[in-house]
Amino acid sequence: MINEAAIRCFLTLCETLSFTETAKRLFMTQQAVSKYIAKLEEDLGFKLFIRTHHYVMMTKAGENYYELFHRFHNDFLDTTENTRRYYSEQFTSLRVGYLEWLEISAGVTGALKTVKAKNADMKVTIEKYPQQELNELFFQRKLDLIITYAEFAPKGVGIKKLKAVETPLVLLVSPDNPKAVEGATVADFRTEPFIKAAASRETLSESRGRARRQCGELGFMPSEIIISPNLESAYMATALGQGVLVSTMLSRMSLHSELIAYPVGKTEELQCFWHEDQENPAVKEFAEMLEKSY
Repeated sequence: MINEAAIRCFLTLCETLSFTETAKRLFMTQQAVSKYIAKLEEDLGFKLFIRTHHYVMMTKAGENYYELFHRFHNDFLDTTENTRRYYSEQFTSLRVGYLEWLEISAGVTGALKTVKAKNADMKVTIEKYPQQELNELFFQRKLDLIITYAEFAPKGVGIKKLKAVETPLVLLVSPDNPKAVEGATVADFRTEPFIKAAASRETLSESRGRARRQCGELGFMPSEIIISPNLESAYMATALGQGVLVSTMLSRMSLHSELIAYPVGKTEELQCFWHEDQENPAVKEFAEMLEKSY
């Protein structure tokens, strides 16, 4: 079997045409060089050098294999350098994305401080995106880790997840809804049109199916199911009184809008997602630290 030492001996001998000089350059004995060359010739089935008492010269086979192994050696060095650079960049950077409406800056900051404490040179990018764009950037490998609701989980093989926090669900209702009076409860809105935001890479029928399942879990019997293209549109439709929306109190829209929030008695998970083949240890570490932050 051809090994690296044999190839190094061969390439060096091709350049020096001297067993003595080759042994000196490689810090080997001349006998060891001769054995490597003899074994390489045996493995290849060709005489690579002509040896006399006065000189050493390459055969045609030697010239052909010199071109091959020399090219391989250069490619090997280039590949090694590119791989080293890739891992150097990968292990010193972290790209995190999270759902734009989430109010989780405190938890993210806490997790980030812990990760940075172990690697001060870590370059971290944390950006907010609409739900569909968030998932698409994740699938395009432009984000190492994303944070979103479990119901918007990216679908595919080889995706790892970790729960960050469990948060109460609330029913959001426009203050202009005639049923939104003092003393009203969730039960008063069970037949209202139900608004649901579509998830990334999801068909309309899948979105409706997800909405119907949630209605069933909550005991709702809506007069209509309205699928909005994204969360922003869903909140807007709710504010305009077109229906009711189930969300969490981690949402900025829930916290800072004029919508009225009614607890529904159930919770939703906020989760971290990353690709299983992600080799950067900081990715999983960040997810674990975020879980601890909550």
